[in-house]
Amino acid sequence: MLFTIAILMLLWSFQIVFLKPYYRNTKISDVRLVASTIEEGLRNDRLSDNIAQIAIANNVCASVYNEQAQQVYFVDTLGVSCFISRSNHIDNPNFIDEYIEQARVVSGTDFFFYMDSQNINREMMFYGKQVTADFTNYYVFVNAPIEPLDSTISILQDQFVYVTIAVFVLSSFMAVIISSRIAKPLDSMVNSAKKLAAGNVNVNFEPSGYSEVTELAQTLNYATQEISKMDELRKDLIANVSHDIKTPLTTIKAYAEMIKDISGNTPKKRQEHINIILQEAHHLDVLVSDMLKLSQYDHPQLLIEPTIVHLKSMVENIVGVFTGTIKSLKITIECDVDEALLVYCDEVKIGQVLFNYINNAITHVGEDKTVHVKAIRKKETVRIEVIDHGSGINEDDLPYIWDRYYKIDKNFARNDTGSGLGLAIAKSICLAHKVPYGVSTTEGKGTKFFVELLLEPNEQEI
Repeated sequence: MLFTIAILMLLWSFQIVFLKPYYRNTKISDVRLVASTIEEGLRNDRLSDNIAQIAIANNVCASVYNEQAQQVYFVDTLGVSCFISRSNHIDNPNFIDEYIEQARVVSGTDFFFYMDSQNINREMMFYGKQVTADFTNYYVFVNAPIEPLDSTISILQDQFVYVTIAVFVLSSFMAVIISSRIAKPLDSMVNSAKKLAAGNVNVNFEPSGYSEVTELAQTLNYATQEISKMDELRKDLIANVSHDIKTPLTTIKAYAEMIKDISGNTPKKRQEHINIILQEAHHLDVLVSDMLKLSQYDHPQLLIEPTIVHLKSMVENIVGVFTGTIKSLKITIECDVDEALLVYCDEVKIGQVLFNYINNAITHVGEDKTVHVKAIRKKETVRIEVIDHGSGINEDDLPYIWDRYYKIDKNFARNDTGSGLGLAIAKSICLAHKVPYGVSTTEGKGTKFFVELLLEPNEQEI
């Protein structure tokens, strides 16, 4: 509606307010065209060519005088209306002298003015200009009538009232139709959004015929799907964390009561029960520690402090952490890392990635009881792979293994070797480093986790 009002005001301005100035400017341009044509004819000694036609086309009369105030050319299309015709100045044959003098004063440019014609009671425009041709000064005068526009403007004003009413009615009708077609799907979306805000993630946002509304509906449906996924993940997270916290707490409570009631006076039994309590407390500590690490590593402003790191030493230090575990489980970790490799990374955080990879490989080790750690040099990077020959990962589970607390086994099986957050932590660290990472697997044959690190700048191949 505001746009319609703006257009109508613009039309009113051009048709009514600016009509007179526009007409006068157009008339001045027409008169100057005639004068320019006469000037060209004087300089080419061809005054008669086309000048009469142009004068008729522009409804003017024109006259040319020399320095002696003698008329050398005259063209008349106005008859008695022509102000510069000598027949209209019988009582003053030298009337033109004052205009010649005025043309001399403004030599190099032109002049014009408006006046009222006493013969026809109409406003006229008088134009004058000095022209030099063949070292002689000539004076070109053009007279043109100014058509009265008051009646035209009055007619336009009357028409414009009806046009305005018609446009307002039509625009209002169209606005109601368009707004209802747009508002209806938007109202539906608002209702669906309210249901979504109330916790109903099964809502659907219906698209409409408008591309913008359809795009909005598609975006909201995508957001709803993501919220649904997050809600399911939240439920799984709460269930898993609750299970992994409740189990050791129940065990600690049970064995504490056993110490109190049964084994308090039996040193050997008491020590066994205390060791179990310590193991469960350690598991709780690992779980809480990993949750804190994941919260820290998920922060967008995670501080990465890269340094030059001797890769083989870092890998051996991490493998050394598992000495007790691999001895008790009779597992072999084979390392194939070049002694000369230097990488550029945050040693502590990348060490956490490799620790989680190796811990995951030990948990799922195959019948060969062997885990391989390899470093493959490329042009500007080195690819570190941790390989086991276990049961592998199902393709349906593969896209989700990096999610926090995602369990391939949905029966909440207790994991005694870690917290279940290791791969989520590894993902956050790799994203913070902006380095490639990933996994490849074959069911029944094993799994390969990898991360690619930048070589120390002097080690990169040119």
